[in-house]
Amino acid sequence: MDKNIKQRMIALTLQVTGQGEPPSDDQLDAYMAQPLSDLGIDSLSALELAVHLERELGARLEEDELAEVQTLADIAAVIDEKLQ
Repeated sequence: MDKNIKQRMIALTLQVTGQGEPPSDDQLDAYMAQPLSDLGIDSLSALELAVHLERELGARLEEDELAEVQTLADIAAVIDEKLQ
């Protein structure tokens, strides 16, 4: 996935959770691989994040898809698949 998309996903995550600082460029992949719960994302904030991502990237994440993802990298993979 494109570095800019990762950075935007992380920025939206920080906006939704209201916690943490953006990782440095060399830490993007590590941040994306953290469990959503470690990033402060629960089921409600995951839905909010999905709405933001749909607006930003044009890919709708269904509730059943959100139930399956564990990390931002998982979300990115679902979005990548939908955008192809």
